[in-house]
Amino acid sequence: MQQLYEMNHFLYRPSATAHPYHQRNTSSKAVIRIFHAAPDLSELTVFVNQQQIQKKMPYGQLTAYMEWDEGVYEIEVFKLATKERVLSSRMTMKGNETYTLCITGAHTGFALLTERQDSLIKQEDLSALTFVQLSPDLPPIDIYQREGGMLSKELGYVSGTQTHHFSPNKYHFELKASGTQSVLLDIPKVHLQTKRAYLILLHGFANGEPELMAKVVLSRQM
Repeated sequence: MQQLYEMNHFLYRPSATAHPYHQRNTSSKAVIRIFHAAPDLSELTVFVNQQQIQKKMPYGQLTAYMEWDEGVYEIEVFKLATKERVLSSRMTMKGNETYTLCITGAHTGFALLTERQDSLIKQEDLSALTFVQLSPDLPPIDIYQREGGMLSKELGYVSGTQTHHFSPNKYHFELKASGTQSVLLDIPKVHLQTKRAYLILLHGFANGEPELMAKVVLSRQM
């Protein structure tokens, strides 16, 4: 079974110095989208290799997929209002891969998700679903399907669950503080369709504004 994506178990930390840029000559493309999941940052602007690709990116926005050449990229994020650089990192994008780049909270950095083809959903007429925890102050959580039991245990910050497979239907999920029955977030009416892959991106503050929420998004059809 293939994972929908694999997540790096570290954050790309901000850097005060620029990185050299290298790009390979290749016909294969990396496909990438960007998600603004930093609740302590409002409107941002994003530069890639010193070229502006997102002029105005509000909190909670997910861009459309973009095609990039395979290679190494310098990605910089600035506050739109003050032009202050808040994040900077060099990342390698591989051809024929699909990514979601998350700008994470509390000025901590980036989380790069690699979305992978899930062959099982095509073979068995199932849907695939993966949860990603991007809330900086959310304690470890257990994820439940209401009426169906626990799906994942002790999911922490900047972590993703394994890919879960479901028959096409509407589902109700609950986030609970690990080891308790205290519901931190209800996620009702999640409609999962056959042979489609989804991410549920958990973002916001568990204690504060903007509040904790779940963004249900489709992964790229391959």
